[in-house]
Amino acid sequence: MRSIGVIVLIIFCSCNPVKIKDFEKDYTQVLVGKVKTMTIKNYEYKFIKKDTTILAKTTVLQFDSHNNIIYEKIVTEFDQNEHNYKYDNGLLVETETVSNSKTSFTTYKYDENKNRIEEKSFDNKRVFALKSLRFDKFKNPIEKRVSYFGKEKGITKIEYDYKNGVLTSKTIVDTFGIEMIGIKHFNKKGYIIRQPLSNLNKNEYFALEIDKKGNLTQKTFYRNDDSVIETATYKNTYDKTGNILVRDRYLNGKLIEKTTYEITYY
Repeated sequence: MRSIGVIVLIIFCSCNPVKIKDFEKDYTQVLVGKVKTMTIKNYEYKFIKKDTTILAKTTVLQFDSHNNIIYEKIVTEFDQNEHNYKYDNGLLVETETVSNSKTSFTTYKYDENKNRIEEKSFDNKRVFALKSLRFDKFKNPIEKRVSYFGKEKGITKIEYDYKNGVLTSKTIVDTFGIEMIGIKHFNKKGYIIRQPLSNLNKNEYFALEIDKKGNLTQKTFYRNDDSVIETATYKNTYDKTGNILVRDRYLNGKLIEKTTYEITYY
């Protein structure tokens, strides 16, 4: 078995235990009020081609009275996916996915602290993905195991030094033999404020600025000498309830992406 060893050091701005909010593409605030439906349209501005505007994705959401998503439809130029979500005592217990006329399901299990400890994905033929997790008393994961089609493909073990604000993560992944090391920094609320561009490019990094509501407002890319490569900024327009109606993303002052939200309330 070949393996990847991934060691990630995550340094907090505070030594107090916090729930880590991992960063993918964006940070946006939680919903305000009782939302019934939401239609999200994402537009990309291809300024290389004379400022051409493209509707990249449309997402239609339906919510229950507790702002849990119960239905989701995602439409792009190339495909369409639908998801139905079921809850028990406020916890997501099942997702039904319909894509290209094929249906699959994901079921979820929780521990006594409401941590999600298992995700199992399957169709009418077999289980094709399984993820299991263990958590510490602060509800942060200390172990993740992933398997596909019955074969274990990845194990991640995480150690937290809350006194010094350091998280160390080591991942072993089947079929590869590369070791990747990265460092992430968190603020006192658990938001990531700095991380490498990738595990393969540790010299260049990006820094994040988040407002009091939990919205990403700026993402700056740096070289290893701390000179700026480029800066992305985000601007929101809100409705009377306080939810986002329009979110614009600018790159070095040039509008490159617009996301609109059409919201109805209970």
